[in-house]
Amino acid sequence: MSNIIADLQQSEQAFQNRIDRFFQNFKLSNVLQKCNFYKESGISSVTILKELFALVFHGKNLYRSLTSQHQDLPFCKNTAYRFLNSRRFNWKKLLKVFMTKLVLEVDPLTADNRQSVLIVDDSLLSRNRSKKVELLARVFDHTSHVQKVGVISLSVFA
Repeated sequence: MSNIIADLQQSEQAFQNRIDRFFQNFKLSNVLQKCNFYKESGISSVTILKELFALVFHGKNLYRSLTSQHQDLPFCKNTAYRFLNSRRFNWKKLLKVFMTKLVLEVDPLTADNRQSVLIVDDSLLSRNRSKKVELLARVFDHTSHVQKVGVISLSVFA
């Protein structure tokens, strides 16, 4: 039994090392500073973003990670929500700069005779009967021209 736990911890550490390497290769700490992501005290913005970024790849939910008894995150619920809701942080600029770096990294991998295309799909997952679903909101569906309750699923294809 302890062998399984050791293997799980070792794979999680290897995964965390990959995320750290990804942040270093794209110099995301510098990008965060340029996009006004800084804190006066406490856990750094880079650490918070790394942990939130890792949740997606671990398949974990933010709310459940924050409220579970054995807390997976090194910060509390208020820190996470203040970080995500801060008006001072320029999220649009962060996405623009990061995606520019990502496209410049991926583009040389395709052949010169092929055309480069980036497709962004913001499909609406309608959840009419749901009340307590993460990221649930009233959204205007531009295909049917009606307001619906749902979650926007964002997919990027290159």
